[in-house]
Amino acid sequence: MTRRIVLIVLFLLIFLAGLVMTLPASHAWNWAGGSVPGEAYGLRGTLWEGQAATVIVDGHRLDGLRWELQASSLLRGELDYMISGTLADGRVRGRVRAGLDGRLRVEDLRVSASADQLVRMASERPLPLQVGGQVDAYFQEVILTRDGTLERIQGLINWVGGNVVFGETYDLGDYAVRLDSRGQNLDLELVTVDALLRVDGTASLNPISGQVTGEVIFQTLEGASADLVQGIRFTGLPEPEAENHIRFSGNINNPMGFRGEIQ
Repeated sequence: MTRRIVLIVLFLLIFLAGLVMTLPASHAWNWAGGSVPGEAYGLRGTLWEGQAATVIVDGHRLDGLRWELQASSLLRGELDYMISGTLADGRVRGRVRAGLDGRLRVEDLRVSASADQLVRMASERPLPLQVGGQVDAYFQEVILTRDGTLERIQGLINWVGGNVVFGETYDLGDYAVRLDSRGQNLDLELVTVDALLRVDGTASLNPISGQVTGEVIFQTLEGASADLVQGIRFTGLPEPEAENHIRFSGNINNPMGFRGEIQ
């Protein structure tokens, strides 16, 4: 009896592996139908290993998407893929795992792109200014539940050569943001790496509502241009050169609605 069960399980594993190895990616996409939140073009290969010329999700485009299944994951009842792709001016690569519990786990995810592109992808409303520089992000772990709710995230985002354009271009410098989820909220640690404007502090973000609160030290540093100092004064901060402790709140979907209070 035990031998028969072992043989049946072995047959099912071999059958599943064979199906994944030979099923064309285009057929799998067609079968998925409306359950997949996006569009894919130029599909080649199989579910085991293949590529899509272009994938569009919520209006955002990813070109040259490649995937490769890690064979050992089938023994764990998972689909474990290594993926990579190209953004308009950057790259994405990482590991995606889907298990029987319905959760989607993304690990060792690296994203490199212009700050302007990522801000436009993340913001529901256009910003009143343009953001420049390069963003290099590394996420150790991101977990989404079956219904797409963020359950866990841990990572580091670097903003390199940051600047903002608001009539004129204001060079700022390099910054880092550490992310770690806590229940339904996302804890952020803001760190000034090498910049003309100091922004150090902490914040708490609710990813569902977009509501964020926090406290930062805000201060222009040596080398900051007179235009930058004057521009900050224009926003209502009378002494930008001083170490200003500011408590703020707002919603990332409405950047103009942020409010700050000097402590």
